Amino acid sequence: MTMKVSRVLAAMAVPMLLSSALSAQTFTRGEPVPATLPLGNKPGNPILDMPPGQRLISAFGERPVFSPKGDKLAFIGKSYGDAFEYDMATGQIRKLTGHAPSEGFLRVHYMADGSFALLGPRIPGKTREETRFSRIELFWMDPSTTRAPVPLGVTIFEGIATSPRSNLIAWSEMRPAAAGKPAATTVYTGRIAVQDGTAKLEDKQEIVTTTDCFVEAQDFLPGDKGLLMPCYGYGKGPTGVETQVISVDFDTKEITRYPTPATLYGEVEGIFPDGRRALVECAQDRAKGMDLCILDLDPRKPRYTRMTDIVQYGGWKYGNPVVRPDGRMIAAQVGSADVIDAGVGQGIVLMDLAPGF
Repeated sequence: MTMKVSRVLAAMAVPMLLSSALSAQTFTRGEPVPATLPLGNKPGNPILDMPPGQRLISAFGERPVFSPKGDKLAFIGKSYGDAFEYDMATGQIRKLTGHAPSEGFLRVHYMADGSFALLGPRIPGKTREETRFSRIELFWMDPSTTRAPVPLGVTIFEGIATSPRSNLIAWSEMRPAAAGKPAATTVYTGRIAVQDGTAKLEDKQEIVTTTDCFVEAQDFLPGDKGLLMPCYGYGKGPTGVETQVISVDFDTKEITRYPTPATLYGEVEGIFPDGRRALVECAQDRAKGMDLCILDLDPRKPRYTRMTDIVQYGGWKYGNPVVRPDGRMIAAQVGSADVIDAGVGQGIVLMDLAPGF
């Protein structure tokens, strides 16, 4: 953790962390996203100077996810660490994975039946890169969080998508270049079948394979009819990673692309319940600062507007935003931009959305 963030967290008061009162609902869509998002030099600290409608609920943590009812929020305490859960009514935080040995986790998800999916390594690689790209496995954990997580036998590239209607999930697997064939990612769907206190992955189906970029399962489209995904082109673009926002239709296998400025990093994240909009991590250079933007999922009229402006302080970023099932709140991680690995955060924030957002 950077000195900048550690000084901030040391100053946090307990009442600020446990406050569950709703702030004024003032977040609205901002200005259209320009071709550049330069860093600013505004004095002060964005964690201690949050705008109305936003509050810090945990002074540690990353990759938040809402429960199906929106009454709980799970997150990872730190990369390759434990999973935690925040109760929206009481403001209390409890550890979910401290009951069983592990090599730590990178992501936690709620399943529709109340159980959990976890992503982490059983055997870490020799390097961070080897672990991240070839050792991250899928686990299932019972809703009572009393049994050890159960490995489901698949290795995941980045994250998974979970259905709000059933235990259907989607993920992608990476295939390295070999024997004259280019590197690729293949998207799959499957169902986590739970019985007698354990689980297994069933009905695995191949959806699509991409070679022009590497895709990550992000969110199911309404009715589980398709999948919204970021598409990464490593070694491309102005900052070394070119990003696209795409979706795939499960019936036709057709891929749709939603334009964003080619000069910016734009990684799609949480989808809104109506399926018409999605949150996007937007940045000039994500290693120096990153904000949240909103993209209309209409390839003919891809309205793209800004939501936050934390980069005005320079060296700060929001990341991994998700939308509550009722569409009235966003959770995201916040922290310093100068971190080693993707996905690292140093606190969880909630943002209340204005009516008609």
